[in-house]
Amino acid sequence: MILESVVPMLNVDIFLAVIAIIIIIGYISKFIFKLTKIPEVVILMLIGISLGHLGNLLPQTYIATLNYVAPLFGTIALITIMFNSSKNIRFGDRASPVGIGLLLAVADVLVVTIVMAVFMKAVFDWPLIYGAILGAILGETTAIVVLPLINNLEINKDVYNMVLTEATVNSAISILIFYLMISFLNGSAFTLSSYSFYIVSSLSIPIVIGAAIGLIWLYITNTVKWANGYLPTIAIALLLYSAVSSLNGSAIISVLVFAIILGNSGVINEYIYKREPQSKEEDNGLEENLEFLIRTFFFVFIGIIAVITVTYLAYALLITAVLIILRYIEVIPIIRNDKKVRGFVSSLVPRGLTVAVLSTILYSSVGGTYPTQIFEISFMVIIFTNIIASALISNSVRKMEKSQEEPVKSAENARYA
Repeated sequence: MILESVVPMLNVDIFLAVIAIIIIIGYISKFIFKLTKIPEVVILMLIGISLGHLGNLLPQTYIATLNYVAPLFGTIALITIMFNSSKNIRFGDRASPVGIGLLLAVADVLVVTIVMAVFMKAVFDWPLIYGAILGAILGETTAIVVLPLINNLEINKDVYNMVLTEATVNSAISILIFYLMISFLNGSAFTLSSYSFYIVSSLSIPIVIGAAIGLIWLYITNTVKWANGYLPTIAIALLLYSAVSSLNGSAIISVLVFAIILGNSGVINEYIYKREPQSKEEDNGLEENLEFLIRTFFFVFIGIIAVITVTYLAYALLITAVLIILRYIEVIPIIRNDKKVRGFVSSLVPRGLTVAVLSTILYSSVGGTYPTQIFEISFMVIIFTNIIASALISNSVRKMEKSQEEPVKSAENARYA
């Protein structure tokens, strides 16, 4: 009876049709992205807005159900993001350009977190903690847009590795800083003793458990063929998150450590298990399809439950401008030599799935005025940054391609002179 009072009876035929249509729209949005460079997340969110706010296409009872399941859906998406991002972190990757990518990833989150805390306090009189949470959420430059883009560009390998590293790592950093801010919001004071206590109590258990499970699972995947796949591994990540969360530890940290262990299987096999590094069987197609389904449904879902007002639009436009300015400021001292590369990297400002997930978790689990405003603002910032980034990236790519063509033309002219 309780479940029936919260979750309305669904028309199965209509529900299945909606699911099928959303999947088809997801594939169409990928095709549109390749043709027009309009980010698919914008298309998916607009579809969600249409379903939730135009013509009552979805009954309010259905939307209430989506709000009810938001924490579960958001947590699954969060675990998937953290696992897929963190397994790309490699031991010993400090050389340029990977090191520069890591530096950019850290700057993405820390700079935005600090500046946004001060900015929201000075301009809108927000408490510093909520401004910092907003900054931690908005620190991600989304891999969903950036990675497909750079995979379709003929750019220098060093630039590719740098951007790839930044896009895959900054989501993990954003999640970690977000949960640190949440711990302070839940009563921890900004003091050295409380921070030390947080590190010991909340991080030590998940780090130890995550590392132990990672090493055990790596040993299993070395000896049991069926375990060496994406689905069994992501299932272990879900179980790990649930177990550590039940111990009141920072469960997402355990997933981070677990993923890093598996991502460095070659080094660990060689030095701990005394085995020759071996190629692992990768379920790349399965992983890509699962990621596709998660992001497609999640962005449509965000569009459905979002509330759009003139106030949130104004907030989001101003915050988007701040994010773009901060991006240019943080890139300048890190990339000094090549102006065209610096312009290209500076244009990579779109926000995406991590922002949507974290703002949804905050909105659903914490509640209140500021979390609600953060959710609505984040939704609009995702749209604005993706639209603006499309123009910025197209312009910077043209400049890079032109600079690459000039040496070729010069060589041809010299040959026929």
